[in-house]
Amino acid sequence: MPYDILIQANLPLFTEDGGAMGGTERQILNVAENLSEKGVDVGILHSLTDGTDKIIKGVKHLNAYRHHYAKSKVRITCNHFDYMGNRHGSYGLYSPHVKPLSPIEINSSEKMYNWMHNWWTSPEQIPRIFNSNAIKKYVYEKGKKISDDQVIHYMVPKGIDVPIKDDRKKHLYWMSAFGKGLKEAVMLYMGLYEQGLNREFYISIPPQRQRKDVEIVHNFLKDVNKFNYPITFLGELDYKNTLKNLSNSACLFRPTLPQETFGLVYLEANKLGVPVITYKGDASEEILTDKNNMLIDDHHTMEDILEWLKDIETKKTSIDMNKFDPEFITQKWIKLIEK
Repeated sequence: MPYDILIQANLPLFTEDGGAMGGTERQILNVAENLSEKGVDVGILHSLTDGTDKIIKGVKHLNAYRHHYAKSKVRITCNHFDYMGNRHGSYGLYSPHVKPLSPIEINSSEKMYNWMHNWWTSPEQIPRIFNSNAIKKYVYEKGKKISDDQVIHYMVPKGIDVPIKDDRKKHLYWMSAFGKGLKEAVMLYMGLYEQGLNREFYISIPPQRQRKDVEIVHNFLKDVNKFNYPITFLGELDYKNTLKNLSNSACLFRPTLPQETFGLVYLEANKLGVPVITYKGDASEEILTDKNNMLIDDHHTMEDILEWLKDIETKKTSIDMNKFDPEFITQKWIKLIEK
């Protein structure tokens, strides 16, 4: 029997495979687990561990090599565009780098979709699902929208059971992998500190896929701290401890380039009542609608950021979670399977 849906993630999700649970991986698991709870037979193509397959919470975690051409009613390929950065207009649509799909891949499912994390023409509608024909028309007709595009928003992450703090600390907090703009965040922090910012800066990273990345972060911050900036590297933290640190912080300090594509860290922060500072664009505009967040635009200055940071630890955020409700979003996914 074919699967109802196969998600081709091309991402190692298990720590023994070198996986690190970033926003992309958490969202894929949210979708798959919610579909499984609804009786959908769903598999994720990614597992490399000893070439074996696993079933976790009803989801089939399948070896990407052994099951690449497995049959399904619907096949989802994630991020099948090569892109440069995440600003509006940065996708190479007019000279596209579309990874080819073989006829065997296409014919292994009744329907095939491309799951994009963001889409520069309409940042309020992220992520988007495009079927393969729609993608080809969109690219080769130079951005002309067509009727069979669909929009499926983010899904609320599970397991955020950290209480909202009434007395958050003064320090700023940065969390993500090294390649997500840590250098830019540290440089901006140093500039703010030189202009009178009296706040510590705490940094953590998730379990890294490559051990050398941890060494890079450690050596980079060690070099920065020769100048006695109050920067503390918390090292690699699992998801639960990351959320605890986030809930205790004055704000999530993510003024980094490129910005978040998936934006789950934004959603998590605002759900915990913690404001976010980041650049304007894509996911930040969709998620960060509370007035206590700051989206840095072209007209902002260092003085604007310093002013925003005054008493920021006393300000709380709220977020309309109905837009990201798993029940609502799961029904949208199920409609992809229906004929």
